[in-house]
Order: sequence, then structure tokens, then C-alpha cells
Amino acid sequence: MNWKLIRIIDTYIGRPLLFAAFLLRRLFGQNKPKRSGIVKRILLVKFWGIGNIFMILPSIAALRAAYPDVIIDFLTLAGNEEALTATGVVDEINTIDTAGISRFIFTWLRSVLRLRKCFYDIVIDFEQFARFSALVVHQIGAEVTIGFDTTGQHRSSLYTRMVPYDNTVHISISFFTLATTAGGVCPLILPYMVQTSIYSMYLRGRELLSKFGVSEYELVVVMHIGTSDNLSERRWLPERYAELSDLLIETLQLQVRVVFTGLANESSLVSNAMAHMHLPTGVVDLSGQLSFAEYFDIIATADLVISADTSAVHMASSLEVPVVGLYGPNTPILYGPWGKKGLAIYRQFECSPCITNFNAKFHTCRHPLGKGACMNDIQVKDVYEAIYRHYFVTKAPCRLAKLGRE
Repeated sequence: MNWKLIRIIDTYIGRPLLFAAFLLRRLFGQNKPKRSGIVKRILLVKFWGIGNIFMILPSIAALRAAYPDVIIDFLTLAGNEEALTATGVVDEINTIDTAGISRFIFTWLRSVLRLRKCFYDIVIDFEQFARFSALVVHQIGAEVTIGFDTTGQHRSSLYTRMVPYDNTVHISISFFTLATTAGGVCPLILPYMVQTSIYSMYLRGRELLSKFGVSEYELVVVMHIGTSDNLSERRWLPERYAELSDLLIETLQLQVRVVFTGLANESSLVSNAMAHMHLPTGVVDLSGQLSFAEYFDIIATADLVISADTSAVHMASSLEVPVVGLYGPNTPILYGPWGKKGLAIYRQFECSPCITNFNAKFHTCRHPLGKGACMNDIQVKDVYEAIYRHYFVTKAPCRLAKLGRE
């Protein structure tokens, strides 16, 4: 199913479905399993956005700390399963497939029937605006259901506990508020994974890079060029990545290796970038060659990650890998790098942001130069200078480890 079609269906059909479910509950009640007082099983629900899954990881850590013996399951879209599996933080993953309307309806009903039999103590819906998730949570049923009360979305009436959605704080913090409402009590600490897990990822990533001739002594800069087909207006131009790569390779006083990444259908973007480079021998093209788990390992190995507003930013943030995020249609206040080692570069016009959780992320660019004008206005010189000040100079706030401490 087309991504925009899904949003349209959710916007115009979701509201009457939620209202009907609300009326049925008022008329006939809802059969909710009674809790014993001990939380044994929790279900987390998040459908859209791989990057969002990584921003939920601190919340999962908080729930694990509060309920050490709990079983935590996850319901998501089939396209997110590989990413969620790579994190290794939940017990069971259930999916709904949006490959076609009939497949979508079948997997939706199958998941609801299967999950109703699990008798969850708590179900947490991490969607900020989608009405479909609120309906699914209601269908699965639990004594405690938690979700956002987002202005104008009419999706919170079916939850037992509503958390006002705050559009002024980072999404990872908003997610964490849902976890604390469910009893998660540990502070928001990064990285979310234990150090032994990160070290294992680093070793696997180093082994992968060595196969492509990248030495462990080189400074590895991962540049993720694509943003998938989900709002391609968030992309930075390939020739800008090429120019930035040349600057890094030319000016740093040690050997630098730029690693371009992207999906298989984004390989043409990488080829375009490399065609514009003066020093392409300093670049490795891994676009379309990695599984998601391998890509996560590469991120764990990187000295610096540079990406537009996409999941790469949040993968790096979850591991406290230094990361630079480039923003235009969306705001880094909500979706920027999080943690101590992130840097957001934001070209904010009067019409920014045009992708919000109140318009269901329908892109409504009003700039006279058209879609992508804000991203096109981000200049290579400005990005390079910001990176240099933040990561390279002797007293930089996040001076890269391989540059040493002078």
C-alpha cells in the first residue's frame, strides 16, 4: 500500500472507526483482563518510523529496570521487523503487513486475535497521531492502556491513561513519559545497551569494514545519503555530500575513510555523489550491500555519522556515536540527534517546519522555491565549519577519540 494512501485512510476513516469503538464501549463495556498486581506482560505498539523505534529504546530500558522479570512484546509494521530484531531488546515481535489491502486486513485481524490471548497487563501506544494504533490497542484490550492525547487527532478516548502530547520536547522524551506513566522509574540514561553488547557490535562492524579495506586506524565517517521514499524532500543533494567528503579527506591531518550507505534503490544517489568527488578513492560504497543488523554494526563502529533526518541519526544517538543531522522540513527540536554527542544543522524558513505531528506528516511545502528548498539552502561550507568546531578542534565539545586529546 502507498504510504500516503495509508495516511489518508487513517485520517478520514480512522475518526469514524474510533468514534464507533467508543460508542460500543460505552454501550456494552469492554472485557479487560484483571491484573494480579504483578506486571508480567507488556505490549508496545509503534507502526510508523524506524527511527522512532530507536527513540523508544530508553523507554524499554526504563520498563526493564522497573519490572525485571517482565515479558515485553512489540507490535509494528512488517517493514520494521528487521530493525527491531537488530536491537535485541524485546521478547516477541508481531507485525502487520501493508504490502496490499487484503494482506493488511488479514495480518491486522490475525495480530489482534493472537495478542488478545496474551492477556497483557499494560499496553503502550507510542504513535503520536495515528488513529489506527489507538483502535488496535482497544481491540487487543488490557486493564491499563496508555497513549498520547494529541490535539486535533481524536484518538485518546479509548485509553485508560492519557498523556498530553507535548510538541516542544524531543520525541525520545515524550516516549519516555509514556514509560514512566506505566511505572518505568529509571532515569533517561544513554546508551540504552550494555557496554558488552556495544563492543560486540563494534567488533562485527570492524570485521565488515576490514573486508572493504578500511583500516582500524582510519577515521571512519559514515554518510547516509538517502531518506528512503518516505518524504524524499528531507534529502541533502548528493553533490553536497561529495563536496563535504572531499573537504574532510583533504583537510584532516590523518587518513579518513568515508563510507556511503543507503538502501539498494538509493545506490544511484551514492553513484551520483561519487561522480562529483575529486578524491573518490577515499570512499567506500556500501549502499544496498548490508542487512539492517550489519548496518547497525557499521554505525557502532563509526567515528562520525552524517545524515539527513532519517533513522541513521537515531541509531547513532542510541549508541552515543557522534552524529550530525541535517534538517529542513522537520524540526530537530523533536527529531534531532539526542544524547551528548549529536549536532543538528537546521535551515529554518518562515514556513518551517512543514512536517508535523498535527498534520499527520503530510508534506505541505509552501515555499516559493518548492519542496526541498530548505535542504538545498544548507551549504557545505556551513556544515563543514560546524563539524570542525564541534568535533575536530583541540577543545571541541565532542572531540573525536581518534584525534586524541592534545
